[in-house]
Amino acid sequence: MKSLKNVLSSALILSILLTVAITGCDSSDNSGEEVGVELIEAESEPPSKIRLFFKVDLGEENQFTTLEPSAFEIYEDGSQISRLESQADIQREPGDFLYSSVLMLDLSGSILNNADLPRLKEAATTFIERTMPVEDEELYGTREMSVYWFDGEQSIHPLVDFTAERDMLISGIESIDEDISSDVSTNLNGAVIQGLSVMNNRLQEIREDSSGSTAGSMVLFTDGTDQAGYVSTDQAMDSVRSAASEHSIFTIGLGGEIDQEVLESFGKDGFELAEDSLELNDSFLAVAKRLEAESNSFYVLEYCSPKRSGQHSLELRATYEDKFGSFETQFSAEGFSGGCSVD
Repeated sequence: MKSLKNVLSSALILSILLTVAITGCDSSDNSGEEVGVELIEAESEPPSKIRLFFKVDLGEENQFTTLEPSAFEIYEDGSQISRLESQADIQREPGDFLYSSVLMLDLSGSILNNADLPRLKEAATTFIERTMPVEDEELYGTREMSVYWFDGEQSIHPLVDFTAERDMLISGIESIDEDISSDVSTNLNGAVIQGLSVMNNRLQEIREDSSGSTAGSMVLFTDGTDQAGYVSTDQAMDSVRSAASEHSIFTIGLGGEIDQEVLESFGKDGFELAEDSLELNDSFLAVAKRLEAESNSFYVLEYCSPKRSGQHSLELRATYEDKFGSFETQFSAEGFSGGCSVD
């Protein structure tokens, strides 16, 4: 699928992407009684296909719930569009959506020089097994992961590049030994900033090289605080605050030498504390569950518009039990024609 930039004139680009108004959940006014729906991207393709990439928040209690296509209603200019006639459907095949994760591990001296390393490797392996599907599973090809590590050096270190292959990731974890680093310090703040940069660059690369939609997350583990001092905690927090809504950040802290308040701030989408290395496996599993729920909260919906000219409003409504949420945007139907189909 081509984006508007490749399909329509520059004037039409402005008309379809202009004025995205979110009208979904406002938890401060409705106490979480409505569905949060956020539009991330809207695109169009001849002859008349509309593609919507969005995120749905059903609340903490329903974070593992995946909505069916019947839960969504499409309105153009205030009138509901028939799902049957528009062929509206959720796209979940590889190529439609790719969720990318960065696993960032603290391998400074305090980890490498004691008994915590084998347990960290075991926990990281469990995390990969829980979040990365294998080739014969339905979600294979819709998720990928890379592994990086940091110590006291100024730059983070790649261990495994982005891949959909679970075995490659596990082999990378197994290759870690006590000789991997000779720097006992910890560049935690730098790891936060650089890890987010890796994730941002990867998502941008996917968008440029494919027609699919993408979102991502970083999972960061540490057993301490920043000691290297290359960048400040405030600078790292600025990177966290400026992360887009489709970028999630989870943190895991080990032991009593961490700054829990800082790690909770870094982990804007989830923080887990392991009191000792015996709890690491449970902490990584808890984050794996959160990441799984996060990746399942994104939807790609395609439908064929009956409009053939002019500017139009588009509203997508999502319902779950007695809850409701929606977003609105605008699109141009100039140049639209018949013959549209949703694969």
